[in-house]
Amino acid sequence: MAALMAIAAGLVLAGLVVLTFTDVILRYFLSDPLRGRQDIVEMGMVLSVLLAAPYTWRIGGHISVDLYSGLAFPALERARELLMRISVAGVFCLIAWRAWLAAEDAALFNEATNMIAIAHRPFILAIMAMAALHAVLIVLEYFLDPSPSDDKGGSK
Repeated sequence: MAALMAIAAGLVLAGLVVLTFTDVILRYFLSDPLRGRQDIVEMGMVLSVLLAAPYTWRIGGHISVDLYSGLAFPALERARELLMRISVAGVFCLIAWRAWLAAEDAALFNEATNMIAIAHRPFILAIMAMAALHAVLIVLEYFLDPSPSDDKGGSK
């Protein structure tokens, strides 16, 4: 699931690159930039970052600081990893909950981007869904991996 989300993030990012390249060419040669390109890029980056987050977690691609190399007892290390995963999942659940509240406000106030009025609500709901899915994947991976890991999910 995380790999598919990362592929989708890459496709969104590639589309944004093509859009920006096209805008630069049109702006330079025809003095006619694409209207709303910045709005599309802003909303696309939201999707790209959140789609890539679970895969980044899985491969340990985030920035981290190692305070120690690991606990001497495997059972204690496994408990530490579970606590860490529950904490991170809790943060993503908080993001999902706050996104739910923000989606209600966006619908109430008809929030949209400035240039071409892309509604914020679908993107906020996407943030909510991806944050909730990421929280579930973080905890689920713990139970699917029978041994403590030194190279996955926050242990790097």
